[in-house]
Amino acid sequence: MKSAYLAIALLALFACFGAARAQQLDQPPAAEGAAVLVPAFSDAEREEPAAARALAERRQKMIDDCEQNFGSENDCTREVDTELRAEGLLQWGARVIHLRPAR
Repeated sequence: MKSAYLAIALLALFACFGAARAQQLDQPPAAEGAAVLVPAFSDAEREEPAAARALAERRQKMIDDCEQNFGSENDCTREVDTELRAEGLLQWGARVIHLRPAR
């Protein structure tokens, strides 16, 4: 009984999506000479991939330096990621709570 209700609900859902798709296909295509506006990227959008690439390169350099000094890849990756997250928090002005052991 539950499977019949589920099947009916799924069929109704697929019918709804099918009708919406059919309406999209019924719309006329754009004219051949029509101009297509492509939004220009802002400076921030252009700089974002470069910043991500620079961060990835810096992270890899930090990991390589840690491995040369201490030797363990897994520990170095975790340590570098923690350090970069902490720098990101400080950069955005977040407060960092330092916990000290009880005396």
